[in-house]
Amino acid sequence: MKIRSTSVAVLAAVPLVLAGCSQGAPEASKPAPQSPPPQAAPQQPAAQPHGEASPDGVAWVGKLCGLVGGFTQAQQKLPGVDRSNTATFKQSSIAQLDAAEKSAEDTIKGLQQLGPSPIGGADKVNHAFVDGFGQVKDVLATAKGKAEQVDPGNEQAFQSGMSQVRDELQKGQNIKLGGELAEFDRNKELNAAAVQAPECKPLIQQPPQQPGAPR
Repeated sequence: MKIRSTSVAVLAAVPLVLAGCSQGAPEASKPAPQSPPPQAAPQQPAAQPHGEASPDGVAWVGKLCGLVGGFTQAQQKLPGVDRSNTATFKQSSIAQLDAAEKSAEDTIKGLQQLGPSPIGGADKVNHAFVDGFGQVKDVLATAKGKAEQVDPGNEQAFQSGMSQVRDELQKGQNIKLGGELAEFDRNKELNAAAVQAPECKPLIQQPPQQPGAPR
């Protein structure tokens, strides 16, 4: 059992935002394809004994995972896009982008308020998440700004403007968080704390089960 370090939840959540918000693009009459999260590079997980993490460490990592997981859940509850006409299409797309941006901002604030980690080396993981969500927020804010400039009274201008919104959102697929997140694999205490924290279960990559293996 190991933490998904190179394909972390912030990257997995970005395609959810893109799939939802990019409904405002000209191709929105078709179901928006949901991009799969980036795949983590194969790594050999070291066996981490559970007993190495302190209660304070488990609690801190649990809060970290809860904030990241909360962002992912929030993207699944974004307001929908009203396609009745171009005006409602524009306004509902802006509302969706605004909700996603605020969710990213709330996540950043929560991460910044975690305080120093009782686990050595874990602070740089938190800093990497803050940086990653900052990039997500910037992409969403820029896309929202472009959506606000779209002219719903001119069909051609509307189509062109929403294409620019979609293009901006697609930049989120290139967000990288850096090698600091590999600390989840290197740091035994951090790994053990994540395994014990219930909030981290959605972020834990289960080893593939062999056919016929007992469950």
